[in-house]
Amino acid sequence: MAVVSIDHSLLDGHVGGYGSVSLDSIRHLLEPHPAPCLSLFQPTHRNVPDNRVDLPTYRHLVDALGRAVSLTHRPAEVEKLLAPFRMLAGNVRFWEHTWEGLAVLASAGHAEVLRLPVSVKPLAMVAARFHTMPLLRIAASTERCHVLCLTSRTARIELATITDAAVHLDPVPIEEIPSTGATRGRIARADVVEAEVFEPHRVQRGMGPSGLGQGSVVHGGAGSKQDDIDADTEIFLRHVDAVVHDRVSGPSGLPLVLVALPRLQGTFRGISRNPLLLTDGVAKDPHLMDAEDIGRLLVPIVAAGRAARINRDLGSFAKARDAHGGSADLSDIARAAAAGNVATLLIERDRFEAGWIDRSTGAVCCNGEAPPEASIPAVDQAVRTEDIFGSVAEMVVAQDGGLVTLERNAMPTESGVAAIYRWPV
Repeated sequence: MAVVSIDHSLLDGHVGGYGSVSLDSIRHLLEPHPAPCLSLFQPTHRNVPDNRVDLPTYRHLVDALGRAVSLTHRPAEVEKLLAPFRMLAGNVRFWEHTWEGLAVLASAGHAEVLRLPVSVKPLAMVAARFHTMPLLRIAASTERCHVLCLTSRTARIELATITDAAVHLDPVPIEEIPSTGATRGRIARADVVEAEVFEPHRVQRGMGPSGLGQGSVVHGGAGSKQDDIDADTEIFLRHVDAVVHDRVSGPSGLPLVLVALPRLQGTFRGISRNPLLLTDGVAKDPHLMDAEDIGRLLVPIVAAGRAARINRDLGSFAKARDAHGGSADLSDIARAAAAGNVATLLIERDRFEAGWIDRSTGAVCCNGEAPPEASIPAVDQAVRTEDIFGSVAEMVVAQDGGLVTLERNAMPTESGVAAIYRWPV
């Protein structure tokens, strides 16, 4: 997800910078904002000629927002709320570089434009809060991990963001440059292992005017050159492990995937103290692969990890429900969410239930207008209601609960929701 800045002169408040889709990055949108909150979602296209329909679709949805807001606000107020939407419509360069989806969220003093890595259903909504459920679903289904690309002489770290549509790798700076305090994107063995200190088999001999020259190095003394190379490699790998653990894995808590040749994998795993290092890795030389190759090999590893976590969550839900520590009833879950008692929420992907929730008590009112199911040209009005499923998910995430989105046939309940409580009820 990328957040595109908007001209501050037309806004009185916050405009986001660039960031990635995660539950943490969405939480600030869950905070109260001045009503009305306008939310727009639509699918977009990366390439011509498909992307020629994007701007007309967008303008149609903006018009729908305007009509909905005009029912309760004066024309001048409507235009001020729509100002960031109008600005984006006039940004030709933006519409030439869209991704698979688009979200625009604005209220008085706040506006964010988010390019999304996956497609979303078209929707224009006016409510007391931003509609963030499409973003939460993307965040919950987006996998992130660090990738350690390792040879016997260099190491670098990539942050992998994996969605249903693509794998994106971004370099992570890890090693500090002593003279400047800046960071660079790789660790070099030559900077870690000093030849004269860590190569005891080497001795310096002055051979005189006709010899090799004073200060030349020949092999001799204790140990062999191969032993020394192995020792130097271990010193380098221990340094890499410490730096990655302290500066990357520890602060982020993300799993670490190792990309290295089999022998080096074995050596590194034997000395590593990083608990986030995954058992499965990519047993290839990272120097012989590009980002696309690495990304393709990451997908099954990350998918296996996600499947294992989902199976654990499903098992935990079954045990919790039997012990009165979980529920599949939407009303019960909403009340538990309002009380901060939902540790993990499993929710059916792409399900919309129109209605309202009293967020102080969790009381549910299933009396709202459903979003239109017609094609884009037929969408004439913005939805002026809440999504009950989305509201429950927002309440859970806002209180640091976990969110798992599943296809309908993977859900353990018919209700489309399942909750694991923090304490029994």
